[in-house]
Amino acid sequence: MGNTQSTPLSLLTSNFKDVRARGHDLSMEIRRGKLITLCHSEWPAFDVGWPPEGTFQLPVITRVKSKIFLPGRAGHSDQIPYILIWQDLVENSPPWLSPFQLAPPEPCKVLVARPLKPKQLTAPPILFYLIAGTHCPQNPLHTPLGPGPRAPAPRAEPREGAGGREVADAPGPAESESNFEGPLGRTRGRTLRASPPQPPDSTVALPLREIGPPDDTGVPSFQYWPFSTSDLYNWKTQSARFSDNPKDLMALLDSVMFTHQPTWDDCQQLLRILFTTEERERIQVEARKLVPGDDGQPTANPDLINVTFPLTRPAWDYNTAEGRGRLHLYRQTLMAGLRAAARKPTNLAKVYSVLQGKAESPATYLERLMEAFRQYTSTPP
Repeated sequence: MGNTQSTPLSLLTSNFKDVRARGHDLSMEIRRGKLITLCHSEWPAFDVGWPPEGTFQLPVITRVKSKIFLPGRAGHSDQIPYILIWQDLVENSPPWLSPFQLAPPEPCKVLVARPLKPKQLTAPPILFYLIAGTHCPQNPLHTPLGPGPRAPAPRAEPREGAGGREVADAPGPAESESNFEGPLGRTRGRTLRASPPQPPDSTVALPLREIGPPDDTGVPSFQYWPFSTSDLYNWKTQSARFSDNPKDLMALLDSVMFTHQPTWDDCQQLLRILFTTEERERIQVEARKLVPGDDGQPTANPDLINVTFPLTRPAWDYNTAEGRGRLHLYRQTLMAGLRAAARKPTNLAKVYSVLQGKAESPATYLERLMEAFRQYTSTPP
């Protein structure tokens, strides 16, 4: 007993109740058996430095995550919740994990020998000329200077554009060039010129982004950026139909709910694009059955159901704590309805049809068989 050495994987499995609770906080569902299979077999096969016993090193976790998030068939959407929860545990460590994490090593300082400068036997009297004045005819650095620095042209106040955003006036010629004459003036002007502010990266779909400093209570402000059309199109084309294989879309929405924090309108857009009308209605019906009451159990109170999981657009402000809490509970209930709608009527023939492939490992086959039990029977594997 005293010689047993803990590994990252053994720590997570021995505290799996807390790990699963962390997943529920992130609107994700994971299972102990699949976590062990991924850590032992799947992630080491990516050949990015993941050891079979697991690791708490963020660079290695990031490399595995990049493999999982590859687009199309090269990716592994069913593994997204597992790597995201693993990463979140490392970045926001619970008390039982903190003692096992190593502090990042301090960067090494390398001392380099400085080469000796050759001794100059003679030096031109440059200092004398600089002190004597720029108009000395013998001055080798003599450059006629123009007038001193001009005052910068007043900048126009930002004005409202057509889209309601502030738009700054285009810089004039005096601002595009240096405000200082002569070689030294041009060098200084080019050095002090400030780079224009960069807009948020439009290739990353984050509906709610933190902007500016937090308020007096420490709560940050959020700005809304809608999903891009290309993201929605890629998600639709790269995922199987929910009725055929619900696992892909469930894993996708698990990660979207965690990383993107979609609003109520965004959730409706995802439901309309990724699901058929019948699938969408079934998900909403199942979700409304699972709205939690005051005791945490599903409630039958219609008023509470309509408040928690409304079918029409609510007036929730994501810049308030109450609004963010409402959105978080709505997303959790929606994911619970999605998982309930994914369960199909008992069909043992589907389970019996799951056969092991010739080149398939036993661990992978067992995971497929357990998934068939979960999908086509009410018996937990």
